[in-house]
Amino acid sequence: MSYEIRLWPDKILKQKMKEVDFFGTDKLKEYINIMFDRMYQLEGVGLAANQIGIPYQIIVLDTSVKEEDGQEQEKEGIKMALINPVIVEKEGEIESTEGCLSFPGVQITIPRAKKVVVKAKDPEGKEIEINAEDFLSVVLQHEIDHINGIPFINHLPPVKRRMVLEKYMKKRKELAKSK
Repeated sequence: MSYEIRLWPDKILKQKMKEVDFFGTDKLKEYINIMFDRMYQLEGVGLAANQIGIPYQIIVLDTSVKEEDGQEQEKEGIKMALINPVIVEKEGEIESTEGCLSFPGVQITIPRAKKVVVKAKDPEGKEIEINAEDFLSVVLQHEIDHINGIPFINHLPPVKRRMVLEKYMKKRKELAKSK
């Protein structure tokens, strides 16, 4: 399998992924390694398994590199792989400007919870709980939405969502013709 990034409207991006039940296996470790490799190649801060065609509830993220004023800044961050993650609490609201590897060229501002509590399992199957706020909270919400078949554009009002999708699809067709 090539594990190329899936672009909207690929059907796997619209489906809820299967729960992982094969903890501690070489297969799960392989998926996680592939996901981190692809995320770094694509210069993302998070990646959901379905974005590269893996049909399971796995997300990876690394918040240690963030761009500020056009310059990459190394900062203390969090690198993790979460299995079967679920948001169990949300608090507050912030406006988040987000892009998505499955929607190249699209940047939108949407509301997100300022703080979240996420329950998940680590790759060995141990239960973990993450209390996140601000940037980490946004990344978790974005990736957990992905494994539930919810693209970030679904947080836009219907008219704006339609406009963004029309512009995106037109751009994709133009790029396809130029190849």
